[in-house]
Amino acid sequence: MNNLPFSEEPAPPVPWTPRDVVGGLLVFVLWILFFVGMGLAGTQLELPVDTGLVIVFGEAVLLLPAWYFTVHKYGASWADLGLRPFRAGAVGLGCGLMLASVLVNFVYASFLAQFGLQIQPELQQIFDGTAFPLALLFGGAVVAPVVEEIFFRGFVFTGLRGKWGWPKAALASAGLFALAHVLPTSFLPIFILGLIFAFLFQASGSIWPAILMHMLTNAVALLLAYALSQGWLPGV
Repeated sequence: MNNLPFSEEPAPPVPWTPRDVVGGLLVFVLWILFFVGMGLAGTQLELPVDTGLVIVFGEAVLLLPAWYFTVHKYGASWADLGLRPFRAGAVGLGCGLMLASVLVNFVYASFLAQFGLQIQPELQQIFDGTAFPLALLFGGAVVAPVVEEIFFRGFVFTGLRGKWGWPKAALASAGLFALAHVLPTSFLPIFILGLIFAFLFQASGSIWPAILMHMLTNAVALLLAYALSQGWLPGV
């Protein structure tokens, strides 16, 4: 897929390397450990920490390693990270792939239900721990998709693609994307999403289609969780 059928212009090669990707991932892991440690400390000390604001801040900071190992280190542009024009057909392709993933998730969720498991815990509980539900909605539906796509697709995927080729880079970035979400039962669905997002990036030369699909996924899940937390959907 070198002709980028849904791209407005050819995607240029990127200057960062797998070694830079490893460095960025190390910073990512250290930040997650620090983030979790601060959360545990706040709980132990009974500090007034708002879950929603912490999540938004924690996501936004993940832009730093992607920026440092690309824009800062090599003088790359944000366009090199995938923030580039694309053709509208990429959105249609994304919607079709997302519909297929929903069907797969339904089958997978039905399988897990046989063992009393869920793909994700009850998301509405997150809204019970925040006084700023709109900030949490914005962070989860807008900030997180933008940041995570820039990091995992714009930085990790492209950094590996030059040496490994795009299929292996897609598998690796999707696996890391799924592992970053921690929950074992959600690994498969998130891995599939990661593959879809990488494929959309490869087909369009832009991460915007993946961002839009990521936003759609998160927005639906969070709005449903918020509605449940408010009791707007009793019995669901």
